Amino acid sequence: MFAQVLFSGLALGSIYGLVALGFAVVFKATDVFNFAQGMFAVCGAYFAVTAISALDLPFGLAILFMIAACATLGVLAHIFLIQPLAGRSMLAIIMVTIALSIVLRAGIEIFYGPQGRVLTTPLPSGVIRIGDLRISQLHLIAALTSWACMAIFGAFFRFTSVGLLMRATADGHEAALVSGVNVNAMNRLAWAIGAVLAGIGGLFLGQLQIVSPELEAIGLLALPAVVIGGMQSIPGAIIGGLLVGLIAQFAGSYISPKSTDIVIYGLLLLILMVRPWGLLGQRELGRV
Repeated sequence: MFAQVLFSGLALGSIYGLVALGFAVVFKATDVFNFAQGMFAVCGAYFAVTAISALDLPFGLAILFMIAACATLGVLAHIFLIQPLAGRSMLAIIMVTIALSIVLRAGIEIFYGPQGRVLTTPLPSGVIRIGDLRISQLHLIAALTSWACMAIFGAFFRFTSVGLLMRATADGHEAALVSGVNVNAMNRLAWAIGAVLAGIGGLFLGQLQIVSPELEAIGLLALPAVVIGGMQSIPGAIIGGLLVGLIAQFAGSYISPKSTDIVIYGLLLLILMVRPWGLLGQRELGRV
């Protein structure tokens, strides 16, 4: 029982960590907390449904279509909603991301209807038995894919010139601008990456559950994950996602399914009171 819950928590937490990583990338690069990240995950799942069911694309091309569509959605959101608000208060930008989430949800329900969709892919959905432990092949693939994506983007930020420019932009927009960095292009790339990460998470959740606007709830769990791990910490977002996944599974299995949100958001409140910059975040000091 314990090993089964542990594996399920790690697999689910890997998906949460992927979406939380998108949160962290956008916030670190643009100082914008994107409350539409959950709907980006929903859009990714529906893009996959469109590519596989409506366009009848092969699975590989369907994944590329989903990634391109999510990246385009992220770039358009920055160009038309975030960039025009440069220099405005944080509250105004947060309200815009909330409005974007509402508009995307309404658009999906109008275009696809209120009923959920079944996402059918060639990914294996069987079970691997190791003694009394039953490992879902789909959960295993989701976890491995999430970790691969995290490793790829981690290497991108650390070892590529574009990743270096993004890190420089995140550390200081004004300094990057003076140095000749195209700050707007870097910000759009950050939004594209955030949307793609959310879309990949939505793809797996859509197959593990069912594709519907209710998948937006992943954003509500990725939110405490990124805050617990550290708003500007890429590794912190991953660790936070794993913690949230483990807490959700253990609380649901050993306490009550209805206790999950209480335990997760209780930990969030505790972190905000004791260590508001997160487990792996850096404390900001200022002169007074």
